[in-house]
Amino acid sequence: MIAQMAKSALAVLLAGLCFGAGLPALFTVGIALWSRATLPPGPDGTARRNAVALAGAVLCFAIVLAAVVIGVLWITRKSLDHYLGISVFG
Repeated sequence: MIAQMAKSALAVLLAGLCFGAGLPALFTVGIALWSRATLPPGPDGTARRNAVALAGAVLCFAIVLAAVVIGVLWITRKSLDHYLGISVFG
């Protein structure tokens, strides 16, 4: 009984860290990578980009965006099913 409660509490703690602090931290990493993606102009004045930093930033933003969309769909799943007949998560 107590072991099951401790396991459940740990699962809630991990979910809270991932979604409560993890997503803003991931967004912060994306912002930092985005700022490092733009390098100073080359000697001829052309703009230069750090492709690895840009790809990392886009990946961070995509993960955060996907989590937000999934969260909104999860919260509204019963309304979507009731009013529109759309069953999102089965």
